[in-house]
Amino acid sequence: MKKTFIIIAALLLAAIPLKAQQEDTYNESVVVKGSYRPVIEQREKLNFPAVISDSLGRMEHDFQYGITPVRLRALYEPSRIKAARIIGEPATRLYNNYLRLGFGNYWTPLADLYWSSTRDKKKTYGVSLNHLSSWDRLPDYGPNHFGNTAVTLFGKYIFAEKLQLSTDLNYEHDHNLYYGFTDSTLQAVLGRVRDSVKLDEYRAGYNIVTWNLGFKNMELDVNKFGYAANLRLSDLWATWEQNELNLNLSGDVHYGFPLLREYKGVAYLHAEWDGYTHSVSPDGRMPLGYTPTPTTDTVRGYRNLVKVNPYVDFFFSGLQIHSGFTVGWDGFSNDTNVVFRCFPDLVVSKKFFNDNIAVSLAVTGGMEAVNWNTLRQVNPYIVPDADQRATKHYDFLLNTRWTLSRKLEANAEVGYSLLQDDLTFTLDPHYSLHNVYRPLYIDDNRFTAGGTIAFVNDEMLTLRAGGHYYTYNQRPLYRPDWDALVSAKVNYHDKWLFYLEGSLLGQMDADNDETLPMRYGIAAEVEYRYNRALSFFLRMDNLAFQRYYYWANYPSQRGLFLVGLTYTLPTK
Repeated sequence: MKKTFIIIAALLLAAIPLKAQQEDTYNESVVVKGSYRPVIEQREKLNFPAVISDSLGRMEHDFQYGITPVRLRALYEPSRIKAARIIGEPATRLYNNYLRLGFGNYWTPLADLYWSSTRDKKKTYGVSLNHLSSWDRLPDYGPNHFGNTAVTLFGKYIFAEKLQLSTDLNYEHDHNLYYGFTDSTLQAVLGRVRDSVKLDEYRAGYNIVTWNLGFKNMELDVNKFGYAANLRLSDLWATWEQNELNLNLSGDVHYGFPLLREYKGVAYLHAEWDGYTHSVSPDGRMPLGYTPTPTTDTVRGYRNLVKVNPYVDFFFSGLQIHSGFTVGWDGFSNDTNVVFRCFPDLVVSKKFFNDNIAVSLAVTGGMEAVNWNTLRQVNPYIVPDADQRATKHYDFLLNTRWTLSRKLEANAEVGYSLLQDDLTFTLDPHYSLHNVYRPLYIDDNRFTAGGTIAFVNDEMLTLRAGGHYYTYNQRPLYRPDWDALVSAKVNYHDKWLFYLEGSLLGQMDADNDETLPMRYGIAAEVEYRYNRALSFFLRMDNLAFQRYYYWANYPSQRGLFLVGLTYTLPTK
């Protein structure tokens, strides 16, 4: 019975006409079975329009067949898909203001105030105020007052979601005393006692107003231009009849382009002009102990720097390349002669072993103006009519980063620099109390080797340690041979914050073949957050109670303790 059924079914199938045979064509279907493992490969984001290309492959057979492809055109045109909106949690309460008040030993008041506008897609504006000062005395050295006060107004506005306009206006007032002489030195050199000397005779005050204005478009797409421009205007005037007016203009354009159809590159052109005009009266009001020089005329000068930096950034196959050069015209070191300079600008970076190791090689250079505002920030005991120059440097650097684990990372670097008009300081012989410095510019070579290691356990614990070693062709004054730093930060349930830091600074050569001893510093801070709006803090510095020196004849205070609180007003 079973055999009979099979025979009948075969006859019925044979009787059915086959359309494929009648048209003399051949249909073939191949089904491949096997295990499938879905994998999403990691690729770099391509920031250029996709290109659709149709291709038709041909499968070789022992028989001839033909295919005539026909492209069908749909009458329906799909509309553009709108960007998806992520529905998140309700907007949280903002804290757009900040007040910190503190007071420490040595009569040290602290005040910080910050306020800004709340959430807005187009504009941001605000104000900040900062003050820190000290009003105490040093044994045998008398008062060593200092103070810094700054007020800043800032704002930003975005037009049509592509053009950003930003500006800020800043006023800063600094003052300090040239206190680097003892009572016995004052008596022996000038024949005066401390009580007969007024603070105004060796008190320096600096005022500076700075206005910044900038705009840029935020166009970063491929085959489109981006641009930015900035203007900075500042005016510095000081107690010692100094004045320095600075105008800085800078801007850049960039253009993104596809690279080998799979990668992206960006070409940049940056240009900057930095101009200064300054004046000082050598025989005007000068610090205590000044011996006039033969020159009595007011010194005036005009100085400027011009820099042009074209470069290209691109990334492919895990390799990042920054390639360009900088052309500079130095009319700052000597306002009567202009010196032409060309500097390399090359940085190559590569990652290995799933980004666990990154290596960077850099060959760069540049020049920076050492103006009066820079000098007084580096050394507050500088001579009023200090010489100004532009430092030029060529730098070679090799850096390696190791990601040892998810929480542990290490960095190591070696560098070599060729320096021209490198800034250092020496005591000015025109001041009989030996407490005023003048800049000393030298041509030198510097080798640097150092590294850091960091352990980060989420936000609870952060440990860092690092240091550097320096060698020079000719060792400049007031430069250490090495430095080291160790720090620990602990966040206990976002309620208690602890910070501890230990630092070491090697010996430094000073004037008259003297050597300033190694500095060992210990600093700590504890903060208790009562709630999101109110917290209390205690700062401690120089806990080793060392009377260290950064500059010869200028000893520091010993341990500093400052207590205070912070408070914010919650807004909607």
